[in-house]
Amino acid sequence: MTKARAATSIAVAVAIISLTLSMTDVAAWGSQGHRLVALLAAEHLTPAARENVVWLIGPETLPDVASWADGYLQGNFQTSFWHYVNIPADASSYDRDRDCPHQPGVASGAAADRWRDCVVDRIPYHEERLANTALDRADRAIALKFLVHFVGDLHQPFHALGVERGGNGILLTVFGRNECGDDPARRRTCNLHEVWDGALIAHRQLNDAAYLRLLRELIRKNSWTADSPGSTVDWAMESKRIATRALLAQRGVVDEAYYRAHIAEIDQRLAEGGLRLAALLNRSLKSSPPHQ
Repeated sequence: MTKARAATSIAVAVAIISLTLSMTDVAAWGSQGHRLVALLAAEHLTPAARENVVWLIGPETLPDVASWADGYLQGNFQTSFWHYVNIPADASSYDRDRDCPHQPGVASGAAADRWRDCVVDRIPYHEERLANTALDRADRAIALKFLVHFVGDLHQPFHALGVERGGNGILLTVFGRNECGDDPARRRTCNLHEVWDGALIAHRQLNDAAYLRLLRELIRKNSWTADSPGSTVDWAMESKRIATRALLAQRGVVDEAYYRAHIAEIDQRLAEGGLRLAALLNRSLKSSPPHQ
């Protein structure tokens, strides 16, 4: 093999490894967290929105497609940036030029610069596409699937904090374990991002039905509704503030005290995510779908 060909092979291998790591880093709420957001949203849809959801993705449901966007990353790397936003820990506000990258080859102020590659922009982008009845049904269905996932993503606090790749680089011991991962043959050191994705949720040891009852009661007690969702910038700053408070030092420990300090925040984010997703779908899907 020539030196040039060997160098090319090495570069390709490094690119593949980097892509794999980046795709791992963008995962948010584990499957249960995303399902809970979608299940709550489904309970707060208007009749028109519910009818449209069935028309667009039936027989699948909102919880069925809640993690679809993570699978879509394969071969669609640009969409990896759509799952999060990197707001510095010391920032008091969101700055689009600082925190949300341009699309490849798109200059500031260009027509295409209306939408950039972070979750703050990509939620309204897909909401607009979902509401556009001139688009093909398949395109609107894809927009719906992205929306279901990205609203959940933005309510996972570490998807809005630009510290150690949203906490992925902060290695921890979690409830006495320092090795995590779904594959026993490929264990890796636990990290702060995945603690908020799923470990704290899993520590409740509740199935979906029991967790939904808890979230419904939280919504009832606080009189929360799907009427005033706020903006994606609002949601990002809420998440960033929670994540900043929840930061741990490198090689820190997640224990029962940490769990008790933060599980109520996770419950609130899941409940708010479900209500806000319903609000977006209700305002995007106001008319009955075409009769087939």
